[in-house]
Amino acid sequence: MSIEDVPRSPSSPYWSSWEKHSAPISSFGRRLTRKHYYIGIATLLIVTIFLANPYRPLVDIHRPGSAAESSASRPHVVSVSLASETSTQAHSEPTKLVKPVEATQIKKPAPEATHKQETEKETQPVDKPADKPEHGTKEKPPSEEQVSAEPSEYCTTWPVDAKGRYTPKPKSSDKLELDSVAPAGGWKKPQGVKVVAMVFYGRKRNVDILDCYLRQNLAAHGGYLDEVWFMVHTEKKDDVDWLRTFAKAEPAYKFVDLGACTTEQYGCIWEYAVEDDTIYLKIDDDILYIHHDAIPQLIHTRLAQPHPYAVSAQLVNSPVTGIQQYHYGAIHPFLPDPKPRPYHRGAETWRPSEMGLYPRATRPLGGNPLDVGPSYRGHPWLLLSNRSHDTLALTRTPMGAWNRDPGGDAIAFGPGWKSWGVGAQQLYSLLYNLETNQMDRYHFGRALDYSDDADADKKSENGYEGPGAEQLYDMQYERYNLNFVAIWGRDVVAGLPIHDDEAEITSEIPQRLGRPFVIDTRAVVAHQSFFTQKDGIGQTDLMDRWRAFANENVCAATNQKRPWDRKCEGF
Repeated sequence: MSIEDVPRSPSSPYWSSWEKHSAPISSFGRRLTRKHYYIGIATLLIVTIFLANPYRPLVDIHRPGSAAESSASRPHVVSVSLASETSTQAHSEPTKLVKPVEATQIKKPAPEATHKQETEKETQPVDKPADKPEHGTKEKPPSEEQVSAEPSEYCTTWPVDAKGRYTPKPKSSDKLELDSVAPAGGWKKPQGVKVVAMVFYGRKRNVDILDCYLRQNLAAHGGYLDEVWFMVHTEKKDDVDWLRTFAKAEPAYKFVDLGACTTEQYGCIWEYAVEDDTIYLKIDDDILYIHHDAIPQLIHTRLAQPHPYAVSAQLVNSPVTGIQQYHYGAIHPFLPDPKPRPYHRGAETWRPSEMGLYPRATRPLGGNPLDVGPSYRGHPWLLLSNRSHDTLALTRTPMGAWNRDPGGDAIAFGPGWKSWGVGAQQLYSLLYNLETNQMDRYHFGRALDYSDDADADKKSENGYEGPGAEQLYDMQYERYNLNFVAIWGRDVVAGLPIHDDEAEITSEIPQRLGRPFVIDTRAVVAHQSFFTQKDGIGQTDLMDRWRAFANENVCAATNQKRPWDRKCEGF
């Protein structure tokens, strides 16, 4: 029976109940105008957009590459779970820690070792034991005064309060597993080989993150670095004062006052690296990621092939290796967030997939992608596509534009050096390759044997037998970036005096001596930016992402890193 069939009599209980409840609704409906309906539709659309947020995390992560790609086409690898800085080297036995001593004030070596005038004061490094904090003491985070005093060019996307104070969160229980090229039994430092890292220092924010990787690779922790010298090439009091305190927390760290060299070209710093049988590992202070195989691999390559003048790690964000990475599948189609302001909350994330894909409704960059501008302070870069068959996506990015038009300059000073977008795309691609465990895409070198005895199997001129030099890239005397390089002290002496260290060590001295400069493509590190890229890359969230990666996978629980700055606007 329908409503119309019900007798409309006051005595009918059915009709009385219906009329009582429907009358207010009918009256309200008659008062609604077209404007009310439009408001309701707009509200529904807003709620729908919010629920379908394009920044939602991806459920699946697709590893680009052919389905036919198999482990047979890749170098022999083993899977390792990354550990904190106190026990990083895979399968290596930890070395007993020693009582901390005062950081050495390294002095410039004797004049005869550096071919300087005899009027220079002859001094040698001296260790001076003194009371200091016990090893492993947690460093003090930036104080409220430090945070508020920092220049406004810096900000963080992390969840800090209005005064820049940060409350650490528990470390993720999900361990990142990456393949390793370590030999069976793990990396083991060769006996009798001294390795000194020389960090060309100027910026505390960078070194605060680099610290975890340096500690991870210390010989005292089962690594290869016997000492770490911080070559202070800045007069900025804030950075210098911070380093003086920072270096005292670790016995292997040394604060090096360069004197007059502080304001000169970097070449004079090499006058400290003159011990014949020491391998010096030059590290720039804006190296913000070091693969767990990188330092052992580099040292073993230095031993396996003594003929090359110096051996560099493979830099991510470098013109020469960047274009090679593009063609060998290590670069992915990233573009800056197209929105004019942040639409996501501040978070301690390093994984690109957690930001989702580039919004499909937004048209990718128009014009020349090399001229891309930052979206907003603290913006991320998003993947256009994570599907292997979508090969056109890469051509619409800064790296694709560079590949089409490399320009007329030498490659070292072309778009790969000038464009901040090219640098950012390389670095976000590295984060994605780490997340998807496809670091083997960077291993595009091949075995190069420079020994006189071509029949010697894995035996170098100095009698060394062991791993190293499996996948090299010869620069053929062209210039490369000098951000992460292993070189013997005796070879430094052979090239002194040095002025323009990058041009001379990577190209001019090797050409004069007839000894090539090579890159070990298995030793992967991340270089944050050239000065030509600094402003653009500084507007991204890359610094926050590298800090998040280090905290989760490298830094000890007592050495978790905090942001230095206030929150970027809009987060």
